[in-house]
Amino acid sequence: MSKLSQCLKIIALLQTRQMMSTKEIAEILDITPRNVKAYIEYLKKAGIPVQGMPGRAGGYYLGNEYYFEVPKLDEGEYSALILAEKLLNSKSGFPLANELQTAVAKIRCALGDMVVNVFPIPTDELMLSLGKVDLKDNLNKILSTVYMAIKQRKRIRILYYTASRDERKRREVDPYAVVYREGSWYLIGYCHLREQVRTFKLVRIEEIEILDTTFVYPSDFSIKEYMSNIFSVIEGEEYDVEIRFFHPASIWIKEKKWLPNQQIEALEDGSVIFKARVKGLIDIKRWVLSFGKLAVVQKPEELVESIREEIEGMKDLYVGSCCEEEQPCEEERPCETEEGN
Repeated sequence: MSKLSQCLKIIALLQTRQMMSTKEIAEILDITPRNVKAYIEYLKKAGIPVQGMPGRAGGYYLGNEYYFEVPKLDEGEYSALILAEKLLNSKSGFPLANELQTAVAKIRCALGDMVVNVFPIPTDELMLSLGKVDLKDNLNKILSTVYMAIKQRKRIRILYYTASRDERKRREVDPYAVVYREGSWYLIGYCHLREQVRTFKLVRIEEIEILDTTFVYPSDFSIKEYMSNIFSVIEGEEYDVEIRFFHPASIWIKEKKWLPNQQIEALEDGSVIFKARVKGLIDIKRWVLSFGKLAVVQKPEELVESIREEIEGMKDLYVGSCCEEEQPCEEERPCETEEGN
């Protein structure tokens, strides 16, 4: 990619994204942060008013007086856009599928003849399953309201249902970000009721309103760092975990990146030891239990004990289920509960 092409892409990003860090630009353009800084200097020398703001929440941005008409999409960029639309259609459960389709339709109209036969792969040959998705009629409205509050830096008031306590409470929250994970949307923000950053599942927000009160996004808060060691979305104290996975689960574990800081140690018998530092044990406990007898926790002891209690509770639910049938157990096939398993 030529220097000119990369510089034009940086201008396009800054013109549409308002402010971006060196790292964000580097990740999108697949170049090094050092290259980004070099291109920024090149733009400044060319008279482009690229300005910078220092600090954790800082980055580069363009002066308000500057406007550059960005070149139209090339075939590769348009193909990527159409592919994204096909993958995130309504069949996959993406909650903003209709909005995406109308946006792409506008882009097609603006591009005109260029779009003809650029990406001829049929839709049915490209599918993406987002897994189990939340069921809530007004989820899109809630998501749009939260996003608007984030952009305007406005506090919101919500009526939130907490499933674990079976209670509803009104809370005022400074919304920092929304996260889409495992088929659900989550709001990350400062809860004034609990006086700390909390995670809220959008499907459990029953009422929402944007308040006139503004808030300042904390300079020492990073959503990427906040979510970095959280296995799913429920955060808590930090723990070093070690879990042994037996075949074939060991194969599945090696095929994915579950956490940024994970380490996987292969053993001679085909099993693996999964090591990571996590925030909170609730989600990783559910994850381990989903593997059944193919996974055993080695540390921390708190997780070992929690899983042991869960298994004992499950065992109590099934004790006697076989013997309570009208017909007694066959002698050659005694109840597992009577065998002490």
